[in-house]
Amino acid sequence: MQSQSRAGIVLAVCLRSDSGVPKYPQARARIGQDGVEGDFHAGPVNKHKKTGPPELNHRQLTVMAAEALDSASRRLGVTLGAGAIGENLLVEGLGDLADLRPGDVLRVGAEASVRVTGQNTPCATLSVYHKDIVKALTGIRGVTAVVVTPGAVQPGDAVTFARHKS
Repeated sequence: MQSQSRAGIVLAVCLRSDSGVPKYPQARARIGQDGVEGDFHAGPVNKHKKTGPPELNHRQLTVMAAEALDSASRRLGVTLGAGAIGENLLVEGLGDLADLRPGDVLRVGAEASVRVTGQNTPCATLSVYHKDIVKALTGIRGVTAVVVTPGAVQPGDAVTFARHKS
């Protein structure tokens, strides 16, 4: 069995109680059973689905790489700080996260872990920063995830990723 692993740190933990951007950096937050406590996207049901039967929330939280945020900022000539893109966790040291796949698990801090559900598609809401931001972030917008293990998280915490291959 082969193992691929990487380690980095949490630069920011962000939340916002309503929809939209930016999310606001916190000194500390709790990743609860259904996402970052107090954040709009937390919960067992997808809040963006307005019609039809409710569906399970596959994006309880989002993780964004600082490397990707910095790259988009430079290319567009804008300043995008922590929370600007609507991410809950801004991490550094894991690369741009474009290679993470559904099912991959990130361990965050001493307690929490989250399972990747997919790549996060940039939405038109982000156009408040620049008309070309959706294009600049396509493929590097980070990942959506659901909670595996709740726990406290704060800037400076370790974040690790390991993928085992048979």
